[in-house]
Amino acid sequence: MTSNRLRTPARLTASCFSISRLLFACCLLSLPAACKPKPHHVNLSWNAPVTSPVPVVGYNIYRSAEGDPAYHLLNKSPIKETKYVDYLLENGRTYNYMVKSVDAHGVESFPSNMIRLTIPK
Repeated sequence: MTSNRLRTPARLTASCFSISRLLFACCLLSLPAACKPKPHHVNLSWNAPVTSPVPVVGYNIYRSAEGDPAYHLLNKSPIKETKYVDYLLENGRTYNYMVKSVDAHGVESFPSNMIRLTIPK
């Protein structure tokens, strides 16, 4: 159930990065399997509501994939930080993200703005 009293998080922002945890030595030792690019990830961040009449205890992060109109909750319980990293992505796929504030009773705010990202191939 959505509460009008709980403020929506301010602007949601995101960036997409390729994870590279390889040591330069792997490539020097001719270990091509270790030098393959690693999967991408998305860094989401947002501002906490400044003037919410109800205290915010955390945030729920939602994602939908292109072609799927439903948004799916990514976290098991509300997270306290104003950032989240999504590693479960497919290269070349487009995703939409939004965040909702949560109060102590589990009531969610209206959704934040939606961010749309396409993961590089």
